[in-house]
Amino acid sequence: LFCATGVVHAAMPLSLWYNAPAKDWEKEALPIGNGRIGAMIMGGVRQDIIQFNDKTFWEGSPTMRGAYQNFGNVRIEFEASDEVADYRRDLDLQQALASVSYRQDGVRFRREYLASYPDQVMAVRLSADKKNKLSFKVCLEGAHPGKEQVMVQGNTLCLSGKLTLLSYASHLTLQAEGGEVSVGKNCITVRDASAATIVWGAATSYDPKQPGYVAKDGQWRTLMAADVQSAIQKGYAQLKKNHVQDYRQLFDRMVWEIDGYDTVNMPTDQLFADYMNGHFHPQVDILHFQYGRYLMISCSRDGLDLPSNLQGLWNNRNDPPWECDLHSNINVQMNYWPAEVTNLSECHWPLINYIYNESQLQPSWSKMAALCGARGWTMRTQNNIFGYSDWNWNRPANAWYCMHLWEKYLYAEDMDCLRRVAYPVMKSATEFWMDRMVKDKNGKWVAPEEWSPEHGPWEDGLPYAQQLITDLFANTMKASELLDTDADFRASVREKFMSLDKGLAIGSWGQLREWKIADDDPKDTHRHLSHLIALYPDDAISVFKDTAYAEAVRKSLEARADVGMGWSLTWKVALRARLLDGNRAHSLLARAMRVVHGEPGNWGIYTNLLNALPYQIDGNFGAVAGVAEMLIQSHHDEIHLLPALPDVWAAGKVKGIRARGGFEVDVEWKDKLPTTAVVKSSLNHKCRIRSRIPLRVSGCAYECKSDSEGYYIITFEARKNKAYKLKRTSMGA
Repeated sequence: LFCATGVVHAAMPLSLWYNAPAKDWEKEALPIGNGRIGAMIMGGVRQDIIQFNDKTFWEGSPTMRGAYQNFGNVRIEFEASDEVADYRRDLDLQQALASVSYRQDGVRFRREYLASYPDQVMAVRLSADKKNKLSFKVCLEGAHPGKEQVMVQGNTLCLSGKLTLLSYASHLTLQAEGGEVSVGKNCITVRDASAATIVWGAATSYDPKQPGYVAKDGQWRTLMAADVQSAIQKGYAQLKKNHVQDYRQLFDRMVWEIDGYDTVNMPTDQLFADYMNGHFHPQVDILHFQYGRYLMISCSRDGLDLPSNLQGLWNNRNDPPWECDLHSNINVQMNYWPAEVTNLSECHWPLINYIYNESQLQPSWSKMAALCGARGWTMRTQNNIFGYSDWNWNRPANAWYCMHLWEKYLYAEDMDCLRRVAYPVMKSATEFWMDRMVKDKNGKWVAPEEWSPEHGPWEDGLPYAQQLITDLFANTMKASELLDTDADFRASVREKFMSLDKGLAIGSWGQLREWKIADDDPKDTHRHLSHLIALYPDDAISVFKDTAYAEAVRKSLEARADVGMGWSLTWKVALRARLLDGNRAHSLLARAMRVVHGEPGNWGIYTNLLNALPYQIDGNFGAVAGVAEMLIQSHHDEIHLLPALPDVWAAGKVKGIRARGGFEVDVEWKDKLPTTAVVKSSLNHKCRIRSRIPLRVSGCAYECKSDSEGYYIITFEARKNKAYKLKRTSMGA
């Protein structure tokens, strides 16, 4: 069916490419998105089905869980046969463009797909290298028969419908170059054109700031229709230019290269299979990492106060696994671990604003706190987008969510954001635990009746809860000090903090205890690692400050073993990186990137590189965060260069990676040691660098001293909007 011609396609530096259409949506289709709307590209020859979503398209309400829904399909049908030559389907990560090309009956056909953030539409450009050879029919199809209808308005197909709470609509139109265009009931037919552009939009009445989560009027529908008409009038060239420029100003901020290896030119599925068979290819590590950054830009953009769900925003079912919800006991948090460090700070805002809206503007989370006899806010594990929360209580999630608001502050030190957004949320979460906690027999404040997700007994003073509450109290007190506000409240928090069980204890076989009362089972390989939060994503444990606790984490990780679902494996990557074990971290990363095809009990990635079995996007984002921790760490007021490089990354460079304190870092290395680095500061801030070798700082006074761990600590006063170059030196030079 797909003829081999001997033509070698040179793979783009950062692209996924394949020599056949996708047959399976979950395993093979390629995602595009603009943060709110997105689609999966199958790339068929006789029929191309483009399944699309809107992240707000939920069945459910504040009193009914419901599920994230499939919006529908754009179906393109061609009259020609399936037989083609030189078929290629790809996803260009550097431009956020998917494409399909092939040769058929002496004509080269091409399709290009995009989802534009600035123009808020999706589009397909169809073209042929000979005039008047393009004929097709495009149909707009909903996924909820009986609840929706398709109407024709001029040359535009208009889909509309109503779920339990939300109304929704999608408009599709096209512009052909040459040929004839006719419009039917739910399809548009094009005959003998030279090229054509299909544009469509989608929207719902969801408004996270309104009571009941529904917009007061139909302005959302008017805006969507106007976006579609505006985009088609601009023409594809302008639409594409706007899209690529907008996307690249985010994606291009960070570059990562590994030196010393030849580039291998083969389709992505074959490349990853070869890697899995023991042949190291650096572009696998880099492609998977940058694909994760691409996915974050594609499913989480500023302007929509709704975080990425279990599948980001891509979903082709009305009954997806776990309802494709906002899971509060690791998954939503992991989705955003890479945002700040990989220079995608704007992509963090949907989660930050969601937390603010739900905890400060909407009533559901505060009502749940009241059920627990406390002020503030909290939640259960499973959450829809309307404030509804069910399944087991996950009260410490309020502290875990607040960690993201504090991280947002630490990376940019934006006092206005701290004052308006972060501190009110953190204060009210702290009030919950001030009311909720009880004293144990030793006089320590503990959280009553908590668990270690998603297993084991419920106990008072569980380490998972205690570690998170410790972090919350410490950060809230610090925020109060920085803002010079609520002195009496701060004092009351400090009083309890001094007698707070910090959740750190070493058990009978040297492990970091997961339960306060029950003994840990050294044969337990459960996927969750909740009692290790103190090492990562928190920083309460450090190999440089708490050797005993760090070794206890190592014992716990050994017991958990190098197994688990994608998100569990990638969490272990970050934990191993914090333990400075680069080779073990990379081994776990390689396991997480193992290609699977749906075999029960096997986890890894599908051939489209999405986290597998079932598809959950958190594993993709966790891998990005883990790699970042191997390249740079910036907790404890210092920037640790190349803390956990594996042997296979012995030489390379990274540009544009971010560090807490308003810093952006470029670093080149050889033999796993830095050769040069550039530190750019957005603030007036003291800079403290940790390095395996001494470094000289150009252009300012600095100090370089060795410490007891065999590292060199370089310190200097950085000035706002200045860049500082560091080079290898010898002590005393």
